[in-house]
Amino acid sequence: MQDFTSILNIIFIISGGVLTFVILFIFAKRQITRFALRSRRGPHVPIGASAKKCLKKEIERRIEAVPRIVHEPRLLCAEPSHYILEPQQPYHYRFRAVDDVKTLEEEIAHQDPGLKRHPRESLRAFLLSSLAVPLDGRGQKLVHQFCDAYESARHHPAEFGEDEYRAYSRLLLKLLDAARLLKSVSCVSAGARGSPQRRPVRLLDPARLRPAHRPANHYTALENMPVEAKLEDEVIRVPVKSPTEPLVKAPADETAL
Repeated sequence: MQDFTSILNIIFIISGGVLTFVILFIFAKRQITRFALRSRRGPHVPIGASAKKCLKKEIERRIEAVPRIVHEPRLLCAEPSHYILEPQQPYHYRFRAVDDVKTLEEEIAHQDPGLKRHPRESLRAFLLSSLAVPLDGRGQKLVHQFCDAYESARHHPAEFGEDEYRAYSRLLLKLLDAARLLKSVSCVSAGARGSPQRRPVRLLDPARLRPAHRPANHYTALENMPVEAKLEDEVIRVPVKSPTEPLVKAPADETAL
């Protein structure tokens, strides 16, 4: 009887060990398979993996365009705010300087809808190209001064208070005056292109020796800036013959077009 009991205990121990080994083997195999599948396809499933090719390309194009989306909102609200006290906050004039640039861009876009600046585009290059005609080449110094003041207000750690903002506002008003002339200047240039001059111009025509007269609405915002010496009209003196002298046929003009 004792021998039968000891044999039965040995059988139970062996069967328990075999069952434990089988359970551990199954668990280890499942874990190995799980890790192998995860490393093969990555931690995430790519977006549009099971979609059509055209739809997948459109999804990828829109995802790649996300980093290029930039927006420059206005920093100050037009309505009075209880959170920003105008005379006390040191950054208030910096906010106003940044918002004034948006006002200048809106005025330029209002006068010429084709002139709009992307937030990633340089402000200096945009103003030099868009206001080149109204400023007539003499306002590059004005544009550079305005852009330097803008960069100082936005990025420079030095103090930007009321005095600096007043100087900045004076430059801004001059550029706004130039922006308001964009529509008239574009109309004048369009009219000049629409009605070309048909009369042949002589190389020695006295009218070409005189400086062109500027239109009445020419930009006048730079009156306080130093201006180079103006060109004086050249006077061409032609000797007048007396009526008693015989008329002699003049030689043909060899310089005519």
